[in-house]
Amino acid sequence: GKPYEISFQYAETIANKIALANGQPKIDKVYFIGDNPDVDIVGANMYNNLLQQAMNSKTSITGYSLLPPSDLLSAAVCESILVCTGVYQPGKHKIDGKNPWKLPTTIKLNVLEAIKYVLFKETCPSIVSC
Repeated sequence: GKPYEISFQYAETIANKIALANGQPKIDKVYFIGDNPDVDIVGANMYNNLLQQAMNSKTSITGYSLLPPSDLLSAAVCESILVCTGVYQPGKHKIDGKNPWKLPTTIKLNVLEAIKYVLFKETCPSIVSC
């Protein structure tokens, strides 16, 4: 159920379990790919806001107590990636620029381009010439 906080926390918890089971460090960033600015992007931006405000306290207004211990919640940022393959069609829809909750971090043509964006950011952080 997007855009509920508990959905994002559950996904982050599972991602960290998988990372740790494979000898990898816990995640520090969540990338959320969606095709609906009104639901997907708003939800991702709300979760990013929560991460920014509650990084140390891990407080919650929904269902935090239903999740495993907070040591499996490690992300500090949630990027919202809007794809043009479903609800959002750039020729037909405009993003409400006056509503910051609906503004994605980036817009990509499709899910493949969104995945390439994530892989680029994660394999070449802070390097312009990659």
